[in-house]
Amino acid sequence: MLKTLALSTCLLGLSTLAMATPETTTQPNLHVCAIKGTPDSSQFQIKKRIKVAKGTYGSVEELYSRFAERAHQVGGNVVINYNASQRFGFWPWRFVRPVVWGTAVKWNTPVNCKALGGVEI
Repeated sequence: MLKTLALSTCLLGLSTLAMATPETTTQPNLHVCAIKGTPDSSQFQIKKRIKVAKGTYGSVEELYSRFAERAHQVGGNVVINYNASQRFGFWPWRFVRPVVWGTAVKWNTPVNCKALGGVEI
């Protein structure tokens, strides 16, 4: 009994110690130009189709930073065929979740997002 109590106290002390020193990491604020359709241009190279989703309720705006990060990971700076909406999850009667998807492309020239009809996210 005494050993169990001492072990529990020790583990509790170690768990609070680990939680007391969180690491602070600063992520660069990445942006990407998102275009709803496919522009009539041969100035880009298609990299990969990307999709970012959240497991439960929320706004699609919560996913923008992860979406831009994912686009840059695959080598893109613009996303074409962009779409963001609330979708049904595995249990449709219980969960509606935000999903953002599109095709990451690498634009060969400097990008003017407004001129292309896109949105900076």
